[in-house]
Amino acid sequence: METSVSINVAFKSADWYSAEFVSKSVVIFLKENGYKVHKDDSKRETDSAGKVITASRFFRREVIEVKGYPSYYHSLRKKPMTKNAHAKNWFTEALFNSFVNFAGSDAALVAMALPNVSRYQAIIKKLNEYFSVNDLYFRIYLVNEDGSVKVSNLNYNYAKSPSDIRE
Repeated sequence: METSVSINVAFKSADWYSAEFVSKSVVIFLKENGYKVHKDDSKRETDSAGKVITASRFFRREVIEVKGYPSYYHSLRKKPMTKNAHAKNWFTEALFNSFVNFAGSDAALVAMALPNVSRYQAIIKKLNEYFSVNDLYFRIYLVNEDGSVKVSNLNYNYAKSPSDIRE
């Protein structure tokens, strides 16, 4: 089931696709939907482009890897990487980190939070069939420019279900 909630975001900036904006928007969304947020890296300044949120609802813990979208990429290589290629690398890193988070999290659900941009949508579309055919559960939080959050799943079967919470 896809859920969308509009929120009045006081911290909206030109960098709505940053990990900080995505993280703050998801934390607000989770709290408004009955989650207890245990860990919130949105306030922590890091050199990395990602953050982690840990939340729970109905005694089910969820670990959410947060990534932004690259606004620029500086490289010392002769041929710099394109923004789309860099975004693919960030998505891949977030997916890998989510699996690592699952391995160390006592059966918590894993998820990713990303800005709702066309490049990430294209990558997600390519993964949907694999996750659906193999019946893999993987929640995605897509954050829009206005701070609203759309919840979906990489597995079509769970994205279409009445409840996106797997019990």
